[in-house]
Amino acid sequence: MNGIELKKLLKLNYLSQETAAELFNVKRETVNRWCKSTKDLPEKTHNLVMSKLRITDPNFSLINENGVQLIGKNNGNIDNRQYYSDSPDVLKAQIDLLDERIKEKDAQIKEKDAQIKEKDAQIKEKDAQIKEKDGR
Repeated sequence: MNGIELKKLLKLNYLSQETAAELFNVKRETVNRWCKSTKDLPEKTHNLVMSKLRITDPNFSLINENGVQLIGKNNGNIDNRQYYSDSPDVLKAQIDLLDERIKEKDAQIKEKDAQIKEKDAQIKEKDAQIKEKDGR
């Protein structure tokens, strides 16, 4: 696994470098350095990442946008959802991200509701003007 693959794996698991550093018990700068590496990570680092993210397949080596793609004997279209981590730290990070999205959507809904109320008021005003003209 190289840095590009590690970055994709962190993204798939909704982990920031800071959260990953806490999970791997290293400094954020260390995770940053790993993510920038174009060379394969040392075996010790690779094993640490694999164990903390609970990835057990030894053939794991490359991640695509749809999940994990295995290189070697198992190459092909397979369901890779089992490679997503169920680590409590990863799940908490995912929940936090989803909570943020919910807050953003709630804010957007409130904004749209305010716009609807404004448009309703404008419609009522125009209706009143039309009735006034028709009444004369």
